[in-house]
Amino acid sequence: MTVSAPAPKKPFVVWMGWLRLIALLMVCVCHAGDPLSAFGSSAEKRWIEIYGSFVRPCVPLFVMLTGALLLPVRESFGGMFKRRVTRLIWPFLLWNAIYAAIPWLLAACGVATEMIQKVFFPFAVPLHVDGASIVRTFFLSLGQYNQYAVQLWYIYLLIGLYLFMPILSPWLRQATLRAKWAFLGLWGAAMALHYWPLALEAATRTAWGAAFFGDYVTRFLGAPTFDLATIAAWDAFPVLGACDWNTFGGLYMFGGFVGYLVLGHVLKETRLTLGKTLALALPLFLVGYAVVGLGSHWMWNRPGVTPKMFEFFWWYCSIPVAMMTAAVFLLVKHLTWAPAPILAALKDLTRCGLGVFCAHYVFVTGCYYLLHPVLPIPLLVPASAILGLALSWAFVSVVERLHPALRRIMG
Repeated sequence: MTVSAPAPKKPFVVWMGWLRLIALLMVCVCHAGDPLSAFGSSAEKRWIEIYGSFVRPCVPLFVMLTGALLLPVRESFGGMFKRRVTRLIWPFLLWNAIYAAIPWLLAACGVATEMIQKVFFPFAVPLHVDGASIVRTFFLSLGQYNQYAVQLWYIYLLIGLYLFMPILSPWLRQATLRAKWAFLGLWGAAMALHYWPLALEAATRTAWGAAFFGDYVTRFLGAPTFDLATIAAWDAFPVLGACDWNTFGGLYMFGGFVGYLVLGHVLKETRLTLGKTLALALPLFLVGYAVVGLGSHWMWNRPGVTPKMFEFFWWYCSIPVAMMTAAVFLLVKHLTWAPAPILAALKDLTRCGLGVFCAHYVFVTGCYYLLHPVLPIPLLVPASAILGLALSWAFVSVVERLHPALRRIMG
């Protein structure tokens, strides 16, 4: 039986500490806009387009950081499971239980259900505060995303990435840089398919496109007529082999967040001067931000927009978001120094970063309403994100220092 040797402790890398802080702050800004998205006026929601589009690289940056830190892994599949995946289980269980119990605890303290929903769980409709519902929420959350612990979807993703790393790593160790970029090119092609519904909709609004796809519908799908409304559902006309009994198209294997893992691994070793980085990264970020921001504004103002369409330009695995993410990653690589107090803080955040990520949501939304009476919306979103991050960071850092076991279960 082969036993994996324990991986040596890696030295702290300053720019990775900065990247972790920036990614966490972006996540907090993202969630600071949730109360505004749920309850704000149309004019106020314009700020979600501005801020929410700007911070789209948040989760992809975490994945790129994981790829930069860990790939290629030396552990076996079993060793990776024991060392990485099991570390996530206790925090996952704890924070799911906490978020499931918060509505019940607040209701037991006399807080009105409407207030609990408005302040802490803007998208949990209806909000359940009875004991039986809390138990159901907890057990359902073990297998699926829920509106109480909205940020914990990332834990499912991280577990999957950890399990795939031992499979990906042998190839990365022997692959040339050209082969790695070829993989990333196929990843980009897979992400380009995300825009197929837009291309299809545009084509069917032309006489030739309507005739062509109308013929396709009647000949291949067996539908009696061609209805443009089916295009609006954006689930028609699967491509590259996808169909009713197969959701995995020809480029599916190259899609998803695994591309960010490889991108982080590749860009970690990329050496560019500051001038070249600025010349490359600034256009990448600005073009990506323009597509995400203007695209979201256009989409949100369409009649009959569905929740799926609402998030269309915000998808993490899309080309403009990948452009923004790569740009931030390359820029932050040049932050190789920090004064001693900030360096100590960055090291502390590395220690308790997972716990901060899990805890931040209620702190951020609570700070939004704490600051709401005194700040205008343009300042309210970033201010509540910064204060929420600081409070959740302080809370997790202090609690984890009380006993070694608390760090294990809090993250």
